[in-house]
This record gives sequence, structure tokens and C-alpha cells, in this order.
Amino acid sequence: MKIKLFAAAVVVALNASATYAATIYDNPLNPVAGDCSFSTTCAAQFGRTGDYAAQRFSISSSATINSASFSIFDSGRMPTGASWQILAADGAGGLPGTLLASGSSAIAYTATLIGSQFGYGWHKQFINTASVSLASGSYYFAVQAISPFLETYLGQGADNSGAAEYLAGSWRSGYQGIGGVAIGLYDTHVGAVPEPETYGMLLAGLGLMAIVARRRKA
Repeated sequence: MKIKLFAAAVVVALNASATYAATIYDNPLNPVAGDCSFSTTCAAQFGRTGDYAAQRFSISSSATINSASFSIFDSGRMPTGASWQILAADGAGGLPGTLLASGSSAIAYTATLIGSQFGYGWHKQFINTASVSLASGSYYFAVQAISPFLETYLGQGADNSGAAEYLAGSWRSGYQGIGGVAIGLYDTHVGAVPEPETYGMLLAGLGLMAIVARRRKA
């Protein structure tokens, strides 16, 4: 049985903003979906428990990571969280080596992308990590989606290079036919923050309510 799905979809826009965080690294989504075994249920079904997808990133100056994102192609049923790792790119051949930080986090926010194909849609998942301070250099961010649902496919990054996979106790280059993973790293904890337009609508609504209240009083 195949566990790999490739598809393309036209992505129009994000319908909401997770937070106004400074971006430390971003490999934006190229709407192509790959293997699902980076997700716990899929990995367990196909004997690949512990399968992490990782993306290499470099920073030119010191930075502190507090949150991250990854993109998935799914049937509308979301993962509940993700296990994550930050590793130095000091392994053999520049693969992930020294583990610097790790943890499991609940999904803090799900941003819906407008665009779908075959009844599936794209969703960007945000998680809050521990506060991880890094010096300038090259690293990897690794992620495994925690999901009770089989159909949670990994999103490919626009930069289709730098991917790595942890499988059967070791790291190897690439992830099941995908060269790059769509992830983002940020310096602020994320949460559902309304767009500026939403604030404007809220203020306008409050103003209208005040006018109505004055008229009723009069």
C-alpha cells in the first residue's frame, strides 16, 4: 500500500495571522505533498515509528527560537501537536548531529490556506517550543506530527533542499522523495492574534453599539 501522496494546489492567501513574530527562518510552502509517515498514526501503521522530517537552516547571527510552524496536506482533520528537535548540523556529511533541544508541544494555532485538491486542503500548524538560543551557524529543525488520523501529509518547501529523515535509528539525506520541508522558526510565542482589519471591525462595531445606546437613552 502506498503511503506517499504527491499533489499540487493553487494557494491564494492566508485567512488569518498567527502572530506578529519576527521570522528567524522560513522555507515557505511549495504546494506539493509527500509522505505521511512523519505523522504518528501513519508511521505506526507502516512500521516507521519515530520517523522525523527535518529541515536544515542557517543563521548569520545569534537568535532565540520560541515557536515554529510546519505545513501539511490533509483531509481537514488536524494533528493535536508535534514532537520537535533542534540539532546542530555537525553529523556525518552535514546531517543532523548533536541534539540541542527537544520537546512535544500542542498545536497553538492552525492557519488555513485557501486552496485545495482532491478534497484535501493545506494547513499551516504553529507550535510553541522551549526558548532555544542559538549562535550563528547551521542547524536542523526536526518535526513529527502527533495525530490520531492517517492522512496527514508533509508539505514540501519552496527551497527543495536541506531535508533530512530520522529512520531506523539514524539520519539520512532527503525525506521520502522531498528535498526540502516547509517549516518556519520565530522568536515569539504564537497564539491566535486577529488581523489589523479584525481590530478595525471590532472598534467600528463598538462605536455603532455606543451610538445605538445613546439614541435609546435619548
